[in-house]
Amino acid sequence: MSEINELINQVKQATDFQTNKRILKEKIKKDLHVPYNNGLFYITPDIMAFVSSWPNEELYLEDIYENPIKINKSEFLTLCQQHYQKVMNQWHIEHEKLKRVRKI
Repeated sequence: MSEINELINQVKQATDFQTNKRILKEKIKKDLHVPYNNGLFYITPDIMAFVSSWPNEELYLEDIYENPIKINKSEFLTLCQQHYQKVMNQWHIEHEKLKRVRKI
């Protein structure tokens, strides 16, 4: 009977890990929003690549509320890169904690 209980525990831990991993990802998605010039932007590698490849220093970019917001390319890109890296570092730390809990 203890083998069955052990198996049940392992399945429960794996399920808890996947659930906690999804919850963590949703939290990180929320944290990837950054305000800029009265707009709110969801920062992704795609938006950073788009802004960095834009030929002019100024552009208009649609925020999450579908408003056109005037963007200073270098200022916005620096803000995005710093914020994105900060959130990704936090995600990595939290993910490593989840993995350790799973192995215990």
